[in-house]
Amino acid sequence: MVSERGTAVRSGIVLEGQDISVSELLGRARMAEKAGVDSVWLVQLPTIRDSASVLAALAVSTETVQLAAGVLPYYSRPPVVMAQTAATIDELSGGRFTLAVGTGHGMIAEWSLGRKPGPAVAEMREYLGAVRGVLADGEVNAEGRWYRAHAVYSSPRRADQPLYLGAFGPKMSRLGGELADGVALWMCTPEYVRDVALPNVRAGLLRAGRDPDSCPVTVMIPGMVSDDLDADREVLRKYLSTYARVPNYRRMYEASGFADEVSSRQIGDRLLDGVGVIGDEEQVRAGIARYHAAGATEVVLTPMASAHYDPALLQRTAEALAG
Repeated sequence: MVSERGTAVRSGIVLEGQDISVSELLGRARMAEKAGVDSVWLVQLPTIRDSASVLAALAVSTETVQLAAGVLPYYSRPPVVMAQTAATIDELSGGRFTLAVGTGHGMIAEWSLGRKPGPAVAEMREYLGAVRGVLADGEVNAEGRWYRAHAVYSSPRRADQPLYLGAFGPKMSRLGGELADGVALWMCTPEYVRDVALPNVRAGLLRAGRDPDSCPVTVMIPGMVSDDLDADREVLRKYLSTYARVPNYRRMYEASGFADEVSSRQIGDRLLDGVGVIGDEEQVRAGIARYHAAGATEVVLTPMASAHYDPALLQRTAEALAG
């Protein structure tokens, strides 16, 4: 199967493990691998265990499924340490790891680490350059406005290890097209992918003299097979109401035509159906197809509500993704 951009499409699953043991999380990853899912992603939140450490465990507990961090906030690790972490996980996995970094949320960086971020795009440009230097060249010597990085990496590494950029708005999407190997989007509509993200990714690619269709776009969205639609939709509605208060998401939803819902903080069915995929297997596959038709290279579902707690529903979700 190919997307509207003419690229092969892929499917992935986010495994959230904040309220389950690491051993159970590893079992879920092996289940997803057996079901035929292309990739397993872990998120990073300030209140949960370190996802990079868990990814290292996943690297030696799985065999074929691609692994990805989606996404690691750049303020959580200096660029040299981030590159060391990524190269180590990739080595442990036998070349199956994709690093995705993003700005995260400035208020969390300041609250949890006492670090006030600078201008997001300017800082990220320097950060990506330093990480890329270590991964691609095995060394970096950078004296930037925001980052100073000097290192030589002598352990085994893969020079073409994928480096993705997590993006919210147009400027970061352009930067991803210019400097990254892929762009990761979170909880946006197919129309936003088609009308906002992709044109800006292509603009960045053209600025860098790259093929305008050479940058994969991964979209992560809430989604699962459900046997109780009403209850699961209410869980997602509450989830979205929290995100709608965050400036980056608020701007994205406003750009997607949901300004009234955002201003009223009332998450209606239109927004719910715009960024979530909930239903039976056929409905889930149809929802995924909407994103592929919009140009997404990979659609990654985040099972929540009943699918997070019911192993049978989680497996059905993984099988729907793979099918």
